[in-house]
This record gives sequence, structure tokens and C-alpha cells, in this order.
Amino acid sequence: MIPISILLVIFLAFIGLVVLFTFFNVYHILRFGKAGLFTLGITAIYLVVIGALLMWSLYNILTIDWTLTINLFGFEPNITNIYRY
Repeated sequence: MIPISILLVIFLAFIGLVVLFTFFNVYHILRFGKAGLFTLGITAIYLVVIGALLMWSLYNILTIDWTLTINLFGFEPNITNIYRY
């Protein structure tokens, strides 16, 4: 039995990478992009989309019961409780 919270840790590590790359991308867009409203607009759209995806994933994460476990073998360890009728 593997706790499902391991998936949360993996997902949070992925979100950390997304945030790191977002800072990297915004810096390079603003530093090396052509100065103008188009560059600022693209940067704003990028930040809004990333922020919306993070908020949507946070909303979905809050609805999950993280105390559940994953059963890899497809059967319950309690052999006396096989039939449920």
C-alpha cells in the first residue's frame, strides 16, 4: 500500500519547476525582447495563463482525500473480507 500523498509531493516538485522556469522566461522576455507593448502584452498573457493553471490545479488538489492509499496488487490484504454482500 502506497500513500497517494507521494503523488502530491511529485506534483509540488513539478510546480516548483514551473515557477522557476516562469521567472527565467519572464526575465528573458523582458530583458532580450523588443521593447514595446507587444512584448509586455505577451508577458502579461503568459503570466495570466500560468497563474490560472496554478489556481485551477490548487482548486483540484484541495478536493482530493490525501489519506487514501494505492493498492498495487489489486487485492485487499485482509483475506477474510473478500466477499462483500
